[in-house]
Formats: sequence, structure tokens, C-alpha cells
Amino acid sequence: MVKLAMIGAGGYAFNLIKWIWEIPDQISLAAVSSNPSRHSPGRSACLEKGVPVYDDTDALLTNIKGKADVVYVPTPINTHFSLAKKCIDAGFDVFLEKPPVATIQELDELIKYVSQKGKSIPVAFQYLHSSIVQQLKKQIVEGRFGKVKRVKGMAGWPRFDSYYSRSEWAGKLRLDNEWILDGTINNPLAHMLADQLYLASQESDKMAEPVSVEAELYRAHNIESEDTSSLRIITEKGAEVLFNTTLCSDTKIDTLVTIECEKAVIFYSAFCKAEIKFADGRIEKIEDNAEKRVYMLKNLAERYAAKKPYLVSLETCRPFMLVVNGAFDCVGVPYAIDKKFLTYSIEQEPAGQTIKTVINDIDSILKEANEQGKLFSEIGAKWASKARKIDLKGYKQFPSFAKFD
Repeated sequence: MVKLAMIGAGGYAFNLIKWIWEIPDQISLAAVSSNPSRHSPGRSACLEKGVPVYDDTDALLTNIKGKADVVYVPTPINTHFSLAKKCIDAGFDVFLEKPPVATIQELDELIKYVSQKGKSIPVAFQYLHSSIVQQLKKQIVEGRFGKVKRVKGMAGWPRFDSYYSRSEWAGKLRLDNEWILDGTINNPLAHMLADQLYLASQESDKMAEPVSVEAELYRAHNIESEDTSSLRIITEKGAEVLFNTTLCSDTKIDTLVTIECEKAVIFYSAFCKAEIKFADGRIEKIEDNAEKRVYMLKNLAERYAAKKPYLVSLETCRPFMLVVNGAFDCVGVPYAIDKKFLTYSIEQEPAGQTIKTVINDIDSILKEANEQGKLFSEIGAKWASKARKIDLKGYKQFPSFAKFD
């Protein structure tokens, strides 16, 4: 049994709390912190269940000594680095929400700090922990499909204006002079990028090491950061990773990761199913309908209790962080798409009306770019600009090339 405290009780933190309550035999929620002025539903729910609630992180860490083993940090991206260190300094282990931090220098410093303290921090990329990804990874490492040549990824997840008004950091490049780099590659579809890098590597428990990245980053919403991205990554083993995504599609386009190998092509879709087509005509299918976050929480608890290495550590995530920082360093401030290429509509949500922003024809552009293995500019999208390419070998500081002022 792992005794866990949670920083936060609203938004995603409350979802985590509810998933934890589904596995009471493995994780016990010892306490949470919740700012009373925010009136988080999770605060009331915890109080009703008799879970101690503290008004801030300092009060939480002071009062849970001897009552909790681990502190889960599912807070805004720009707070991960400082809160992880703070929890460790207070004597606790940490489970850290994805992405681990915002910059490569923060990640390297945190890796060093955690090592000096004799700790290990897992990162909550839930789909990397999933049974289906671990099955595919095992077979890729064993060489069953031959060498990995290319990994393509595509997704369109519509996000309305309400998505960006939900918090002060949503859609931001930085907040209070701290990097956030919110967007497709570092937040909602970071999971797909992480999966692609992980499955592009034929080494156990590792993501493929990137040596270069070309990136196109765009914004259709009235935000600072990107909501539409097109990346080409080359790995040290020569595999190509192509990533085309948007939060401005007309319809939802489920994630599709296509892994092209010497002996087979794997179509991994919606984070829950895979079809493997072998060169000799055989077809195999895998399905995984488990709730991925509950599965991840169980895995974290089991490995923590058994003192086993985590599937996804800070070190595991370094290639991911290199790609994210490299992509933003290719572009700087993402390009604003001219309004003549956009369509707006009013959408009704439970909380009221909001605005949906769609890049004209983006659904077909996504699919065409994915099918051809190209970036948006390479297929002639009218609003697209040619990607810049940067070398990631020895990259240790973000930003190193672009200007954001």
C-alpha cells in the first residue's frame, strides 16, 4: 500500500483523485492541498470522505510527515521543477505529471539533484505504461519486426476557446518569466510524441535519441503558443519520426501512429489498439481497453512498493524534452495563421457558449501529410512556412537559437 498526497484537487488533479479511489488496495490518499478560494469540487469531495485538506503546498508538506510516502505533482508545467525539489527536500518521494519540466536545462538539473538525493522520479506518461505499448516495445526490442525505419504520427483534437480560458497558463509560452511551452507537442498530444520516440527505439526502456529536428509551429487561436504542429525528427539510428497534429480540426481525428519496420508495418491507433501487417501477409491485432491512468497508477504503486525501477523515469524523457525544446527553438514564437484561412463557430458546452476555431481543410491536410510522410509546408498548405532544421547533438540550453521577445 502506497500512502500518497496530492498537490491540488481541481481539474486534472481531481480526476487523478477519483482514479486513486478506484484502487484503494494499492494507493491510499493521505491528504491533498487545495486553495479554498478556487472552490475546487475535489476539495469538497475529499472533505466528505474524511481526507485531510490543506490550503497550500507548504501546509500539506508540513502536516503529512509520517502519514504519506509520495507526493503526486499534477500542477502547471512551469511549477514542476520547483515543486519536485520542494517535495524531495521535505523528505518525500515524487510522482511527476507529464511533461516532466519545460526545458532541457531544468530536466538535467533535476536529474542530477534527484540522483544526489538517492531518489528516482517517475513521469506520468500514462500511455507509455500501458499494456499495448509495452507489448509493442518488447517485440520491437526483440527484433520481431526488424529494424524500425520510420514512425509517423497524426492527430486532430479540437479545442475550443474555453480550453484556453480554463487556466492562466493554457496556451502560454511562459508565465511570470518561467517557460511553459504549452501546445500540441508539450501537452495534450505530448503522449503521442512520447509514444513515437519510445517505439522508434529498439533499446529497452528508452526513447530514440534525436540528432536533429525540423519544426513548423502555428497558432490559429488567439494564444501565444502553438495549437498546430508539424515535426520531422531524425534519430541517431537513422529512423525518421514524423509528427503532424492540430487542436483546430473540424472533427476529432484519433491518434494514429504508423511504425514502419523491415518486416512489418504497425498501425497503433487511439492509444488502445494495434494492427500489425507483416510483409508475408500475416495480420495480428492487439486491443487494450483498460483505463490507462488507473493502469499507470497501479504500475507506479507496485514498482514503488517493490522498489523496482520505473518504466518511465526522468532520464527516459530526455529525448522527448530535446525534441520539444528543439522544435520551439526552430521557430521561436509560433506563426499566427491568417484569419482568411480560419472558420469560427459558436459551440454550446455545459458551462455556456464558446468559440470553435477551425483551420480550413486541416482534416484533409493532416491526412495527406501523414500519408505522404511530409510536413505541412511540403504538401503546399497555403498558410504554412518552410521548416527550419537544427542539430540536437550536444543541445543543453533552451533557447539556443530563437528569439521570443
